[in-house]
Amino acid sequence: MNLFRNQSQVEPSGFLPEEYLRKRKEQRANFISIVLFVLVMGGVATAFVVTNRNWNEVREARETVNNQFNLAGDQIASMNAYETRVNQMIDKAHVAVGLLDSVPKSNLVAEIVSRMPEGMSMIRFGYSTEEIKPVRARETGVRTISSGNQPAKPEEKPGRPDVRRWNSTIEIEGLSPSDQEVSRFIDAMVDLSLVKRVRLEYSREQEIDGHPMREFRIVMSGDPDGDIRRLVMAGEEGQ
Repeated sequence: MNLFRNQSQVEPSGFLPEEYLRKRKEQRANFISIVLFVLVMGGVATAFVVTNRNWNEVREARETVNNQFNLAGDQIASMNAYETRVNQMIDKAHVAVGLLDSVPKSNLVAEIVSRMPEGMSMIRFGYSTEEIKPVRARETGVRTISSGNQPAKPEEKPGRPDVRRWNSTIEIEGLSPSDQEVSRFIDAMVDLSLVKRVRLEYSREQEIDGHPMREFRIVMSGDPDGDIRRLVMAGEEGQ
């Protein structure tokens, strides 16, 4: 009984040939190697697919950003061109304003005559203008340029042209029954918004057709900022 029990406890592999056992171990090792190889290659393939997908997304995002930059560049160029056209129109408007006469001579004479007291007459009207020169040029920006070994020199950018303004001188010679009418006329000219300064040059007695009259001369300076349109609008509002 003990002998039979001891023989049954002997491992079954002890009855197999060593060559067979070695081949089984090699097959098992080869199978494990193949499985590991497949797993590794699967991991590499998966990583490649994921990485390639990520790179595609990065490239698409980069193309989108580039397209947006190109679109923004086109929009900026359009805005710059529009701003340039607007500035050119404003410059032309400034020049046009300087060429226009804000106080036409006919309207000025009409305003002066309408404020003359009864009995006063004008025998001479003189009108002269002189352009007001700007004190200094407008500074809009400075940039430097250099060539060779010469130091950089500032280059002034041309600014927007200033509106041309004019100083005007008005000379009036006339006849009046008395100095009271001359005084009232001077007060009326002081209240006229188109006139800046009023000066009486002289007032002397003069006999006309046997009647004593006052011959006078008044010199006035026109307001450079005066505008007949404001005067007309003020008159309409007063009515």
